[in-house]
Amino acid sequence: MENSNPDRERARPTPPVEPAPPAGAEQGGGRSAGSGGRLVLGLGVVLLLGVLLVLFWPRLQESPEAPEPPVSGSVSETPVVAPGTPAGQEDAVGKDPETERLLQSWLARQAAAEAEDVSSWGGATYRAAVAAAAECERLAGDRQWVGARKQCRAATARLDALLKDKPQLLTAALERGTRALEGGDAETADNAFRRVLSLDPENAVARDGLQRARQLPEVLKLTAAARRQETAGSLREARDAYTAALALDARFVPAREGLSRVEAALVEEQFQQLVSRALKALAEDRFAAAGKALARAERLKPHDATVTDLRRQLTQARLGARLQQLRREAAAHEEKEEWEAALKTCDRALQLDPAAAFANACRERTGRRVELDRQLAQTLAVPDRLFEEGPLAAARRLLDRASRITPAGPRLETQLAGLKKLIHEAEAEVEVLFTSDGKTEVVIYHVGRLGRFQRQRLVLRTGDYTVVGSRDGYRDVRRVLKVRPGSGPIHFTLRCEEPI
Repeated sequence: MENSNPDRERARPTPPVEPAPPAGAEQGGGRSAGSGGRLVLGLGVVLLLGVLLVLFWPRLQESPEAPEPPVSGSVSETPVVAPGTPAGQEDAVGKDPETERLLQSWLARQAAAEAEDVSSWGGATYRAAVAAAAECERLAGDRQWVGARKQCRAATARLDALLKDKPQLLTAALERGTRALEGGDAETADNAFRRVLSLDPENAVARDGLQRARQLPEVLKLTAAARRQETAGSLREARDAYTAALALDARFVPAREGLSRVEAALVEEQFQQLVSRALKALAEDRFAAAGKALARAERLKPHDATVTDLRRQLTQARLGARLQQLRREAAAHEEKEEWEAALKTCDRALQLDPAAAFANACRERTGRRVELDRQLAQTLAVPDRLFEEGPLAAARRLLDRASRITPAGPRLETQLAGLKKLIHEAEAEVEVLFTSDGKTEVVIYHVGRLGRFQRQRLVLRTGDYTVVGSRDGYRDVRRVLKVRPGSGPIHFTLRCEEPI
């Protein structure tokens, strides 16, 4: 029980608080001192227990000490004294139950915190809590209960606040480590991630960050070398160095950005080389090579305006070259007077470019010659048709039209010569000597009636003539007279000799 004279307790001088030793020393030394104090108090309690129970039991029943309320808020808060228990009152047997309860509560909390390795991450806050607990035990050993209770509550409050802030401490350490990695500060990153692992030994992010921090010096060295190569224009060497840095730490942003920058520069360099190659091939009319170069350039930079323009130029060049080729082919066919082939070639050119002037002129020209050639071939193939007046007149017109074409060419000249010969033969006159019996009536179609005769001489133009003979009481006779030039006088006999 406490002494009932509060003035006497306040008059007692409070021993000064010693500076807090290092965390390990505080924890071990404080506990040793506290254990010794509790042992002395325990022996005193055993010796005087009987006397105290007899003398003070009625007073304990009349005015028990109310428990102290729990500490909330700041750890430096002035302790609240329970009603009926004056400040500074001492237990008659040298022991204060409330102080003992606070000490036991502290020890339980400390044991739980040590299970979470608080000594490795608690820092100054934990050392201050341990120092306050040690001071509590010391004051309790001196039976200065008010000061002891105040220090115990302060120690517990500091420890509770520290445990409550553990998630925030872990998050802050992770962020600090991450920032240090990004800033290239290996030492700060290493310390930060070690602190995270002291708070959470199984934290995968911290383990990974610690590994990255250990590799960071080499990553920085490779990245710096890559930057020097990049500045010197040695892009491939810079790419290799950046790649080596990222092989150690694939998330190191400067190396990733540098590799991206160098690869973009290499792409641009290769792109420009391909464009130059395409331009050279285009100028030399090597369209296949130009197309391959542009295809590779387009894969590097799709939808690039330069590639689009060069593709348009290549298309135009290919079209122009193809039209020139067809023009040469058509001219070759015309020279050989292969009018059908020339016309087909011109049509292919018009399919590629309907506005091609040479192809339009070619089609008009060769179209006329195709028709002329067809008419000549048909006329020469059936020369006997010219023995009729209508076909002969058409042949004369055809000859006149074909003769005006210059240059004629060997084929046309041959055709003209043949047509002239046919027309001349069709126009030739041949002497025909007709013989009959003087009784048969003779008629030549398209020439006239010859009547009855025994001999008659006519001059007929080349051709086929139908000659009909008739006589009363006899069957009519019909024969064809073929008059051909170059055979001399023709002898032709016709008479009706078959009675009806």
